[in-house]
Amino acid sequence: MANVFLELERLRAALRSKGYDENTVSSLVDKAEIEIESQMQDRMQAAMDKAIEAGVTKQSPEFINELRPMPNAFRLETESHNMDFSTPPYPMLDKLLSNAKPMADGSGVYKVIPVGTPGKKPSIANNIFDAQKQIATERYEAAVAQYNKIKPSASKANFKTATSKQSRDTSWVIPAKEKDFTQDLSDINNTLETEAEDIIERVVRSYEDGF
Repeated sequence: MANVFLELERLRAALRSKGYDENTVSSLVDKAEIEIESQMQDRMQAAMDKAIEAGVTKQSPEFINELRPMPNAFRLETESHNMDFSTPPYPMLDKLLSNAKPMADGSGVYKVIPVGTPGKKPSIANNIFDAQKQIATERYEAAVAQYNKIKPSASKANFKTATSKQSRDTSWVIPAKEKDFTQDLSDINNTLETEAEDIIERVVRSYEDGF
């Protein structure tokens, strides 16, 4: 990424060469620096929103809570530097059979389970600690919910039977959830680097050409 300090020093030298006094040069360079910082903060916030969208899509409040700007760099990172928040498969059979009925032959227990209807997912925003991140999460979750309203409704529920004779390792197991954000943050940070180069170049050039 372009070095802001070096580019501002180059602007300072260009303004001096045009005959501006030192006070005017310092004032213009300070204004250019403020303008660069403001635009870069806007782009960083947009990048944070993009990363939060990825966190909502993959249902990972843990990732969203850990997001932060990298100190002294125009990039995002996670507090732990971990990018993979994936979860392993989760066996549900024991939980489903907690209030099961005994089979007629006494060989086990069973429970009839409705399947096929989408359950209501809990809001990720309720688990976000930072107020600004929570607002962004709520906004994106609301947009997803609005989109889902116009999608065709799911078919009616079917019913399946869970029994104590089924395998706890293969039956009624919630699949593993892939929540690896390595590529997401890489793409976002690459975009940020390109945008930073463009911001610095445009602002410095505007002061060089305008004065």
